[in-house]
Amino acid sequence: MFGNPSMMSDLTVFFTAFVVTLLATPLVRKAALRWKLGDKPNGRRIHTDLIPHLGGIAIVLGTFAGFAAVSVAGWDPGAGWRPMIQRMLPAVGLIVALGLVDDMKSLRVVQKLTIQVVGAAILAISGFLIYTGVPAIDSVNVIALLVSVAFLVGISSSVNLIDGHDGLAAGICLIAAISFAVMAVMFGADVVLVVTLALIGACLGFLVFNFPPGKIYMGDTGSMFLGIMLALVACSLTALQPAPRTFVAICFILGIPMLDAFLAIARRLILRTPIFKADCLHMHHVLNELSFSPKQTLIVMYSMQTFLAGLGLLVLKGFVFPLVIGVAFVVIVFVSYLRVMVVSRSSAPAAPKLSTNSIPQLKEQRTSPEHVARAVGGQGR
Repeated sequence: MFGNPSMMSDLTVFFTAFVVTLLATPLVRKAALRWKLGDKPNGRRIHTDLIPHLGGIAIVLGTFAGFAAVSVAGWDPGAGWRPMIQRMLPAVGLIVALGLVDDMKSLRVVQKLTIQVVGAAILAISGFLIYTGVPAIDSVNVIALLVSVAFLVGISSSVNLIDGHDGLAAGICLIAAISFAVMAVMFGADVVLVVTLALIGACLGFLVFNFPPGKIYMGDTGSMFLGIMLALVACSLTALQPAPRTFVAICFILGIPMLDAFLAIARRLILRTPIFKADCLHMHHVLNELSFSPKQTLIVMYSMQTFLAGLGLLVLKGFVFPLVIGVAFVVIVFVSYLRVMVVSRSSAPAAPKLSTNSIPQLKEQRTSPEHVARAVGGQGR
């Protein structure tokens, strides 16, 4: 199943990443609590106490420990292994540093976005390009470069945005990484397989402490790192088979983070609020507001992610019906969530409160179950 290198070497990469992350996470948590670096209750998270948010350090350490296992053991995943690591390290290191600084000092959005664009540009220039399979895009260097930078920044930011619930970002990235590992096996891409196995191990190791009730968050360090790594894997896979169906499969596999990001943009445009202003209207916030428990919210989000990823793999095999089903599913989910997120301006008195972009703030105005139903577009449980 695991091709060359052997199954044993692949499993060693996975278990190394898993064990290192598992051991590093409580140490990082202890240090973060000592330094009082964490998320305080602010209405956007489900916790009521300060939770340390430097868990991304453990994820990074675990992932690169998995990579190091390849070199230490003297395995050779392929001719492209060392060049790939060398090309990605500068930009990935920059993104990790950005996340660390933001977790400790809370940078401004413009500052974060600027550094993300710089890191993405370095990666794109280094050869990490997303191939859509459309000649008009892929064959024009400037367009291909711009599309790749947008994709790299977009996926990194999407994972960052969805990291607002215990176990959510790590679980979504785990499902995506498993799907990419399947693609790597299908393509015979051993180099990419090693990267995905390290990510899978790191995500699983972190979930032990991040699953509800979470004891630690990954913070921007972890979410942006996982986002940029998944984007790099996606670029590598499209380079191996640059066809529309490969690109579509990848979009489905990364579907939930992308969908949540597009929903954020759409609702903020409709509500005429700043695009980069944080709010409490993400998909997991809506589910929490509709009385789903933390674990039920994860089940719904994981299920949607797994469903889209499965459809993506079927599209990759050349089937047409999964594409139709997937597009229909995305449209229905998008419209349904947007309807809940954005209350019609005519449905007073809830509408004026939505200008603050916060579902929880509606609680201050609630006086009856009927009001609750109006506040969420008549879809309350």
